Amino acid sequence: MVRISLKPLISLILLLCCISIQCKRDSSSVDKNTVTIRLATEPEQVDPLLARTLADRQLNNLLFLTLLDYDPQTLELIPILAEMLPTVDSITNGPWQGGMRYQFTIRRDATWDNGSPVTAADYIFTFKTLLNPGINAAPFRIYFNFLKDIIADPIDPKKFTVITDRPYVMALEALGTIGLYPEYYYDKNQLTKNILITDLTNAGRVDSIYQNTIELQNFAEAFNNKSPHKTIGGGAYQITEWIANRQIVLAKKTPHWTEKIPALTAHPNQLIFKIIPDINSALSLLQSQKLDVLTGIPPDRFTSLKESLKANYNFYKTPKLSYDYIGINGNQEQLADVKVRRALAHLLDVNAIITELGNDARRIIGPIHPAKSYYHSGLGPIKFDIMRADSLLNQSGFGTKNKPLQLRYYYNIKNEKAAEIGLLLEKMARVVNIKIIPMGMDIKALLTHYRRRDYDLIYLTWTTPPGLDDLRQAWHSSGNVAGGSNRTGFGDKISDQIIDQIRISYDSKTRKELYLRIQEIIYQAQPYIFLYTPYERMAVHKRFSMYPTARYPGYTISEFR
Repeated sequence: MVRISLKPLISLILLLCCISIQCKRDSSSVDKNTVTIRLATEPEQVDPLLARTLADRQLNNLLFLTLLDYDPQTLELIPILAEMLPTVDSITNGPWQGGMRYQFTIRRDATWDNGSPVTAADYIFTFKTLLNPGINAAPFRIYFNFLKDIIADPIDPKKFTVITDRPYVMALEALGTIGLYPEYYYDKNQLTKNILITDLTNAGRVDSIYQNTIELQNFAEAFNNKSPHKTIGGGAYQITEWIANRQIVLAKKTPHWTEKIPALTAHPNQLIFKIIPDINSALSLLQSQKLDVLTGIPPDRFTSLKESLKANYNFYKTPKLSYDYIGINGNQEQLADVKVRRALAHLLDVNAIITELGNDARRIIGPIHPAKSYYHSGLGPIKFDIMRADSLLNQSGFGTKNKPLQLRYYYNIKNEKAAEIGLLLEKMARVVNIKIIPMGMDIKALLTHYRRRDYDLIYLTWTTPPGLDDLRQAWHSSGNVAGGSNRTGFGDKISDQIIDQIRISYDSKTRKELYLRIQEIIYQAQPYIFLYTPYERMAVHKRFSMYPTARYPGYTISEFR
């Protein structure tokens, strides 16, 4: 038996899912040490700080290693490059009193491709790169305003301490899940060697320092424009072929230090990523057994393909780390009454919608994904009940016994399911004297209306992180202002206090209790009609078997036989 594994896939802002795969059949016609996978789009930049698309991140997760990563089953942080989870304690004196101290140790046997050890200097270099204003990493930089310094141990180069100016429970994920860059490779001319982290974390000085430091400017220019084909990380794979718009091949590095650690060992000799934008072309390759793994199978093809290809492929549905919802603008006078919002929720038969989707989704009750350990399983979905909806509307001055209510329903015109749900809602609303006006538009216009709070009802999708949820952005009342991300008017002092407390609660039991409480408050306030988390539909050749989890892209190879 030949055993293989890929490290757990890495993730920052965006939303990931994993699956373990195990080879079951020997075949002389198939290279057992090669896995062929479809990519819908060609990656643009495959290193951690410049990656933007899902294709970018899918590759950088294999090329780079992080200190920590999310366990594919529990979604809890586990050590990867780090020997263990860091020691975390409060700072009780000095200039950063009230902040937090994170003490990391890198694995003793971790080395770069040139044989040099992975050290604190590489971690510090990675953050010098991230915090450099000239680097095209602005979407990531905004999440690190809590970071103040990184101090290398003067005796042990594998140890370092990260200093923050305040408690923030999501800081550990941010600090631990960035892929580390080898300083020797990306800064051959040592342009950043004399730059201090404290200069780059000083919001009042960093732009001026950048403008007056030619080394930072030159480094940024070179880094931003480097070829993605030559990307080098600390992972067990390297790019050996990149044919534009056709395929990318990743080959195993031999030898590699991760071979000594079962959880990180990588045995497939090759990972071939076929770039196939057209799903029909991808399905043709699947039917000819030229793909081992295919995700994104259209719902209307899934059942027939499952039947016709059952001799060679297994088919799976796994939950994505996202959810669909209809936002209700509580800032509008006619929607300020919770009874009206709850009535609207009673008008949608979400269970029937999921059935029509071929049961390719799981119903949700709030903004926390069902895969999370602090999901509130005790809250039941809002039932489809037209009579209850009418009763609530009548209590609020609308409904069949009162004046009519007219609402705009905005959706992405390319989203057929959103359009269908809008028509269904329109039909049910007529019964209770509500006129729904569905209005499809392109995504740019849709988001413009949303940001301006110029809508009544709006169909959108939210991607959730694999780790802890920071609810401040979308659910804190401080965000219900121009430029803010709370666009429903949800929130008061009590909910704000709970959200703020979650962000500084390092005790998992206390934090879970707070998560459960805020879910109850959101559930009662009905700022959204929470619909479902969609499933990923995929086919995997019967050379493999797998168990599903909630991480993108739907698979991680763990064993061949």
